[in-house]
Amino acid sequence: MTTILIVATADNHLSRPHARMSPAKLESRRERLRQSFGAAVTHAIEHRAALFLHGGDLFDTPSPTNADLAYVAACLRRLRDAGVVVVAVGGNHDTPSGRTVQGGVAPLFPLAYLHGLTYFGTPTLERTTLEVAGMPLRIAGLTPAPGQNVVDPLEALVGAAGEGVQIFLTHGAIEGHGSGSREPVLRRHTAGSLPDLRLVITGHIHRHATERAGGVLLLAPGATEWMTHGETDATPGFVTCVWDGECVRDVQHIPVPPQPRVTIDLDMETLGNDPHDQVHDRITTRSAASALTRLRVTGTARREQYANLLLRQLQEYGAERNFHFDVDVTRLRITDDLQAGAVRGVRSSQPEEIAAVAQEFIDASSTEYARVLWMAARDEVLAQYE
Repeated sequence: MTTILIVATADNHLSRPHARMSPAKLESRRERLRQSFGAAVTHAIEHRAALFLHGGDLFDTPSPTNADLAYVAACLRRLRDAGVVVVAVGGNHDTPSGRTVQGGVAPLFPLAYLHGLTYFGTPTLERTTLEVAGMPLRIAGLTPAPGQNVVDPLEALVGAAGEGVQIFLTHGAIEGHGSGSREPVLRRHTAGSLPDLRLVITGHIHRHATERAGGVLLLAPGATEWMTHGETDATPGFVTCVWDGECVRDVQHIPVPPQPRVTIDLDMETLGNDPHDQVHDRITTRSAASALTRLRVTGTARREQYANLLLRQLQEYGAERNFHFDVDVTRLRITDDLQAGAVRGVRSSQPEEIAAVAQEFIDASSTEYARVLWMAARDEVLAQYE
């Protein structure tokens, strides 16, 4: 029986922006993202994989940097020279939302024209038969259109369109593993109704997930790095599995060490009138030179207490001791001494009002990319008040 090794990855988010990070630190951070994707490439080559599948969001934007494009091109060349077949789809981050964005052309299209990979980059089902290690494989893919209504991409395979398709690539949430936002959702019932299908690779979910639906394995590799502080309960990495011509087995999640992230939670209601030294000590204890660290200030503070916090000095102190340091005061409220009984309190300055309004837009964002843009806009405006 002929068997082939498959390596699958997704959500590498190369060229990801980061609010208030210096150009030198940003390039260092992006180099780390590149190396995380490169770990999957190196594993495929060293373990003689026959097929390398990508579930979308290789880039964080339709306009990645030249450094990231060059790195991906070199990776694809390494894979091709090693005899590894590469197939990919786009994601909601790196697919242009229309012709006014990069002429409607995704960054992987030029690389596909150079025969670096087979790229299913349109919202219409595309199919091909590839010779992989002497075995013909019928592979299909679909890149959901950005901003489209919630649909099940697997429905494109129902009927004659899906006949003979064994492997399907797309970008969306597996039923039961989504984020709750408006996103394509792959239904287990649909997957189980497709008689020839055996493997589905999907990006978008930053946590590794697997589901079985009849003879079909739905597999989300997860992200190769932590993109936000909210992802630190999941292990970044990629997956490998074995195809024996009939089914998929021996699924393994290969972890990739992430850049450390630290959250220092500070509840103002637990501190005295002069909290600065206490917070200073917490930053000293929790800091790490390689960490992306945030100080998250919450609760309700009195005006005098807030004034004694000296956030500007804490920001500078944290920045000296961490790779990157943020102060998040979006959940902080300042009480009016004359209206101490007020439930919400009042904000003491324009920056606080700006931060609160921006947070409403951040919370309402339907995509991570929109969240990052709102955060960057908030920080740019707030920087004018420093």
